[in-house]
Amino acid sequence: MDSEVKAQNIALNQFCKRMNEQYHAYAVHCGLSDPALWVLYSLWEADTILTQNDICSLWMYPKQTINFTISGLVKKGLVQLEQRPGARSGKAVRLTAAGEAFCHKAITPLLMAEERSLLQLADSDRRTLVALSEKQCIFFERELQGLLQCPEE
Repeated sequence: MDSEVKAQNIALNQFCKRMNEQYHAYAVHCGLSDPALWVLYSLWEADTILTQNDICSLWMYPKQTINFTISGLVKKGLVQLEQRPGARSGKAVRLTAAGEAFCHKAITPLLMAEERSLLQLADSDRRTLVALSEKQCIFFERELQGLLQCPEE
């Protein structure tokens, strides 16, 4: 591997880990697990009704993790599960009034911090960051799919 590309790859992975650690620290500060933070984040930001499957897809968590997390949030009175009209499976996950109040105190400041950090970049830099991050993610997924399909030798 080219030494410059190797160094860039390491730096990108370290930046990603650093960002994840910031979210983890914030979740702990709020008394949440990482998955609980992302469940509440999703519900607070959603323009549509979300199911557990939707949340799994959004954040790449296993179904068991999201199911366990949502069960805990139900016990805390922050979310509720509702049968969706006309749907046999996939209950809707909704914030309760207590969940909305919690999100207003915990998730809104996080969203504002994210937005303020992005606003420190020029518009063109933000667009470039998003576009390049998406491209690199797609290319990496393709590379890993190739590795995962290869029989072990």
